[in-house]
Amino acid sequence: MSNKKHGLTIRGDSLYCPLPLALESYWWCEPDCLHCYFRGLNRVWGKDLRPISLEALDRKLAAGPKNKNPKTPLAHCLARKKTIRAGNKSDGFQPIERKLKRTTGAIKLLIKHNWTFVIQSRFPSIVDEMCEDSLHEAHEKGLVTLLPIISPGLEMDWEIFERKRTDPIDVRVSIIRKWVKSGFPIGVQGEPYIPGFHQVKNFEETLKLLKSLNVRRYNVYNFHFTPFVAKRLAKVPGVDIEKIWYYNRDVEWKKILPKLLELGDKYDIILGCPDFVNSGPSHVEKANTCCGIDVPNPTTFNTHYFKKLAQEGLSQEEILERTYDGSADYEEGKKVLSGERTEFFTLRDAGICLRKGKK
Repeated sequence: MSNKKHGLTIRGDSLYCPLPLALESYWWCEPDCLHCYFRGLNRVWGKDLRPISLEALDRKLAAGPKNKNPKTPLAHCLARKKTIRAGNKSDGFQPIERKLKRTTGAIKLLIKHNWTFVIQSRFPSIVDEMCEDSLHEAHEKGLVTLLPIISPGLEMDWEIFERKRTDPIDVRVSIIRKWVKSGFPIGVQGEPYIPGFHQVKNFEETLKLLKSLNVRRYNVYNFHFTPFVAKRLAKVPGVDIEKIWYYNRDVEWKKILPKLLELGDKYDIILGCPDFVNSGPSHVEKANTCCGIDVPNPTTFNTHYFKKLAQEGLSQEEILERTYDGSADYEEGKKVLSGERTEFFTLRDAGICLRKGKK
């Protein structure tokens, strides 16, 4: 089994994400969830797990903050010790973790280097089993935020899309209840909401469940409808891929999303909503990330913060000055902010007009 290096990456769409700095302990993901568009990357990567080298990660974490002249977005994020999300593209606590312990070791290194991090996983039981002491140590230092994943279809999603290869929903609920009682900062990752498959009533039932657990942060985003995922889901009995395609279009999703945001208000749950375009010009994000959680050190050079500051009446020049942190290309961000990038959604697409700066 070949090893990859330090495992630290930055998302290619970092202009849209306040948590683009990620730790990927493995390249492949054993559950291989059918609705996961990231698995399409393995057509290039292959299915080798390629676990990280903990020695390489240790060196990278030590060197990053000492870099006085960072050149790349990744280097900028490391120099500024931006909050790291563990488990963005592949679940760091998939069952092989019990044997290889690479994510467990990585968490200890993050604590050693006093680095803030988020743990995102469909296996909270394995997180709790292998990292209980580390989690409490990290919590005492204010380093950790927990983000277990439960999508809006609950058991239906677990059976159909996750193919019962992940923690059952009742097990996740049990661990979440334990973490809440322990006082951990916690939200639940809810992606994806699949229009044409999930119904608003499914979403409401999930919010009721979270409310009963005293979890007040949840994420909502529609389906990444890629050819790779479409081909996989088209073979699943009971899944109407044409219906999903129809309702996943922006014109239809724009009708659904406001209903979900209203339910968040109804149940007093902060919804992270990365879809800033279809949430419209009036929706104000209540968290410092679009995952719905607040973290100590998110990146700010992205549409999440562009929109917030535009809503406050700042000009383009003021927004650029306030948000630039090196986490994405400055000129590209400027184009997205001003609406020059026709291939990407911009504030103009969201219906927000920027105030003109001083002449």
